[in-house]
Amino acid sequence: MPSIFSSSFQRLGAAAAARETYQTVISSNIANADTPHFKADKRNFSDFFKNKLSASQTDSLATTNPKHIQDTPSASLSLGVFNRSEDEQRMDGNTVDVEHEMAMLAENQLMYELNMKIIQGRLSGITNAIKDGGR
Repeated sequence: MPSIFSSSFQRLGAAAAARETYQTVISSNIANADTPHFKADKRNFSDFFKNKLSASQTDSLATTNPKHIQDTPSASLSLGVFNRSEDEQRMDGNTVDVEHEMAMLAENQLMYELNMKIIQGRLSGITNAIKDGGR
């Protein structure tokens, strides 16, 4: 029996969890901006998303025809953030670029809010269907 919650809900949930983890990493980088010899964590959203998605997927979509579109874990919602080179460091050996980290923090916050609005909209649609079905 198919679930009313499609794989898109799994992806949205994984994206929300990945955004939360990514927010923590960025915050840690900013908090350690003045720590000598601190190396910034250079992982990006797509790294966390792949981990969260693979952890949340228990089964994949069934394909009954070889021409069906294959469900891939990272088909959407991946985000490639700027690649920072290893040699960008200050005199004290710290590699945190505070302005860059703050920009990533703001972008991640906006993407998290967008993700939550999409989830809220989908759940509202299901709620409306349940209410209208009871009439």
